[in-house]
Amino acid sequence: MQNMAENAIVNDVDRESVRESPSKKGNRYPISQEQIDDVLNNELKDFAFPVKPTYNPRIWANGMTTGEMYKWGQLKDGTLSIQIGKQDRPDRKFLVDTILHEYYESQIMINQYSNAFYRQLSKKSILLQHEWIDEQIAEYFKGLEGKS
Repeated sequence: MQNMAENAIVNDVDRESVRESPSKKGNRYPISQEQIDDVLNNELKDFAFPVKPTYNPRIWANGMTTGEMYKWGQLKDGTLSIQIGKQDRPDRKFLVDTILHEYYESQIMINQYSNAFYRQLSKKSILLQHEWIDEQIAEYFKGLEGKS
């Protein structure tokens, strides 16, 4: 059995704008499952999460998506987990960004075996995967600005 941490995709890369955060040695801001649920029911209600993100204050990252993979690259049923940890910033926009980041991480993990686009994306470095995720998140926030 593979170690789940080997397959973890971690939201720990600082990004421009929303992801600018204090030093990792600085404060971490606890959140609650209720805050996560509220974001899922409001800002992210149009996203079909494969599993419900859960709060885990013990993880060292803002968010973490894990799953066990078969040797041929397919995700084992029932092994996907999306965890949201303490946050680098206390604001809601940062939490939305974290949860959305983990959504896209899960999409890569779930679809890399059956979808050519995700297969190619999964073969790229974590840095390049995060660049793609950042673009998706930027488009999401840009779309919100247009609705204001």
